[in-house]
Amino acid sequence: MTLRQSQFVPPVPLIVARECGLLDGIGVETSRTMGSPAQLTGLLAGDIDIAITSIDNLYAWASAGADLRLVAQVEATTPLGIYARPAADRLTDLEGVGFGVDAATNGFSLVARYLLGHEGVTVDYIEVGGVKERLDALLGGDVAATLLGPPFDAAARDAGATLLATVAETLPAFPGQGLVVRSELVGSDELAAYLDALGLAVDAGERMTDAEGEELLERAGFGAAAAATWASRPRTLEVDPDGLTLLAEIRSQLGLMPPGIRLEDLHDPAPLRLAVSRHPTR
Repeated sequence: MTLRQSQFVPPVPLIVARECGLLDGIGVETSRTMGSPAQLTGLLAGDIDIAITSIDNLYAWASAGADLRLVAQVEATTPLGIYARPAADRLTDLEGVGFGVDAATNGFSLVARYLLGHEGVTVDYIEVGGVKERLDALLGGDVAATLLGPPFDAAARDAGATLLATVAETLPAFPGQGLVVRSELVGSDELAAYLDALGLAVDAGERMTDAEGEELLERAGFGAAAAATWASRPRTLEVDPDGLTLLAEIRSQLGLMPPGIRLEDLHDPAPLRLAVSRHPTR
């Protein structure tokens, strides 16, 4: 069986796993997504098995009837920032502008809503797609501001966009992207083997110097964002419970908590435990 994985950008453990040959004999096919709605469509249709995505998306996806489980976290955090065209110098300058998002009421747009809301700023949220599409919309003038992460944030800075705020400064516990799978894969040998490879890649990354890791990411196309991406790599694939709590708090404060859905209920640690059991001394 080949695991079909949808992602915005390749996570560091996947890049390290490929570099170290840890995926040899494991069938993994990756594709870049145009946005989280496309990921949900693929998961519901059975066209993809795994989504590397904002953990918050699970709220909306479960509400849509998708039977999914969060089994790992592949970033310690996602180093996100609000970028705007040069005319804006502060968040309050964004009042009334078009703000590019992937999905208006889930995913990383929720943290943008939180940051802007704290400044009393109201914007027009415009769904333009994934991070590459948001960068293009910003640089093309279709939106005045958006939320970006590596490596597209570096491209925005190079093009003259202004960084107005970072998530890390306001919400240091904000969790990085998760590895979400269709529930029927839980317990499968294929998923266990893949998680095992990613776990070994995390360990291999810890043995690399920062210079080696950053050089690897530069070769993988991260360019000027290599250092920030390497710094946000996970030291474990275990899901951070504090991050799940923070996401629930953000949704509650925004009045967007769907009834009857808890991230804790959608998190299944069993596949990761099964993967770790393949190497008892690890």
